[in-house]
Amino acid sequence: MKKLLVLCGGPGTGKTTIQHYLEEKYGFSRVLTHTTRPRRKGETDGKDYYFETKTSFFRNRYFEYMEYDGNFYGSSAESLARTWQHHDNAVIVLDTKGALAYKQKLRTKQVSFWYIAVADQNILGQRLLKRGEAKERAARRLQSKEAIRDMQMPQQLRTFCEVLLNDDWGKTTAEIELFLRRDGFLK
Repeated sequence: MKKLLVLCGGPGTGKTTIQHYLEEKYGFSRVLTHTTRPRRKGETDGKDYYFETKTSFFRNRYFEYMEYDGNFYGSSAESLARTWQHHDNAVIVLDTKGALAYKQKLRTKQVSFWYIAVADQNILGQRLLKRGEAKERAARRLQSKEAIRDMQMPQQLRTFCEVLLNDDWGKTTAEIELFLRRDGFLK
């Protein structure tokens, strides 16, 4: 059976780090998403995201899309289908609103949802700076209504979303393996 793992949580919690770990260690394939945000240093169009202008963004057909900190993010049903053509296990990073959209549109058996959290939210700003975001942008991002929503796990997610605490990488990787086995990604 084709399966999808949805990772969601606030900015700086480690969603993308966990996604890369799943790709490297367990052979997951990432569902490419579309965005209008500027490229970060080292990012490549068609590899990290489909980078779009605001005009080109709205020419696509989306499974879900939303605005976050003034930029648009979306995942197309075609991108998910392309991923599943070549891989059984796919992973996607979404905000909590996007995770709820996926829950409503995909069969529960095919999709697992993990909410990535940290015990001390003060480290989130440090993590954003470490990955190259400007101090003012990082502060503005953490204070956005979307970030505030995503840093507090929405009530609607609590009934079906696993919580993965990402404070200590060794503990996180052990828990990832446990979650993967329980959710049927590993045999």
